[in-house]
This record gives sequence, C-alpha cells and structure tokens, in this order.
Amino acid sequence: MHTQAPTSNDPTASSPEPRRFRFTLKQLSIAVAVVAVVLAIWVGLLRKVVTIRPARGDDPVRERYFGIDDDNAEIRNIAVARGTFTKSTWLSASLTAVQGGQSQEINGFTVGRSLSQIGSPPWQTLNIILALGSRDTPNGRAVQLGSVGHSSGGGAGGEWPIGFQTDFSETFTGSITPGRDYIIYAEGDTKIDMNPQMTISEFAQKNLGNYLVVTAQLN
Repeated sequence: MHTQAPTSNDPTASSPEPRRFRFTLKQLSIAVAVVAVVLAIWVGLLRKVVTIRPARGDDPVRERYFGIDDDNAEIRNIAVARGTFTKSTWLSASLTAVQGGQSQEINGFTVGRSLSQIGSPPWQTLNIILALGSRDTPNGRAVQLGSVGHSSGGGAGGEWPIGFQTDFSETFTGSITPGRDYIIYAEGDTKIDMNPQMTISEFAQKNLGNYLVVTAQLN
C-alpha cells in the first residue's frame, strides 16, 4: 500500500521551531558594560560639557593670568572650570559690574586649546582657573577677570573702577553646556539672589545693590 507523505497543510506535519535568541547572564553583563562605555565616551568626550566649582585654597595662584593686565594686581581665584576640550571647544567668560540695577561689562575673553599644537591628542582635559585681579587707582578699585590653564585665548581688555566693598559672594556648582550664558559667580555689598540661568538684566532687576558678576558660555 502506498502511503502519502504529509503535506504542509497536514495538521500532523512537523514544522521547524522558530530560532530563539537566549542571552546568558555573562552575555548580558558584557552588553551592559559596552553600552556604559559608549555612553561614558559620549558624555566625557563627544558631548561638550564643563563642570564649574568654587575655587579652593589648594588651587594654585599663578603669577600671570590671561585677561588681567597688571602683573602686580591682587589675585583671588574664584572658580574652576573642568572639562574635556577638543580643539574646537571654547570657554567664553566675562566680568560685569552691576550697580543700582544698571550693568557695565568690564572685560571678557574666549579660551581653549591652541590649534598649532601638532601631535596633541584629539581630546584633552583642562582645568581652567578663573580669578579676579584688583588694584587701587585714584578713581577706586579697578577689577579685571582673568584665567589660566589653557593654551590659547583672545578677548577684549578694559577696567571699571568700583567704589564698593564685596562682603557677599556666591559661586555656581554644576555643569554648563553650549547654547547660553550662565552666571557662575557674583560678589557684592548686599545679599545675592542668584540663579545660574538668569541673564544679567534679570540679575540686575532682582539685586539692587552693587555687584561684580561673572558669566560663562561653552562653545
């Protein structure tokens, strides 16, 4: 007797089981580790981000600061900006006097890595120290913003004598990213109401005393 082989329409016919992907615990751990490494590279190297913290007593005080014209100025470190810089990453900072709701920019600059350093790595961690340098003048105390810890920079000089004491100060602690100015430091003769995402105009409206305000932007 001839027996017909079951066809694909025969409910009794066997069909291959679908292929299933099964991860062992070791494979899953490796996958998670790879994702973590990629994310760390993106955050630390490819994504532009700089952290700001207040200056500490163990931060070195240098003899020369870019942006401070007088070699004999009295120097005070105020903040440290730390981040991974490519040759196209730049930190801009400026100092503004805010007095009675009015503002006057004193000086500012943009700093980063030198483009002429042949053979330098694509990414480099910089610790940029920001400082205020002051000196007495016949018209009052002249103050300028300066920086150190970078290999290239440019900016506009200037000074603005002030006649007030700065008994209060605030420093922003956190991260800044490209796209906007951040208020990272302020000192003045009255208690300070500061939000890092304020504009200078908003700061001047909320603080009616006399202040020195430092802003920074990552480019």
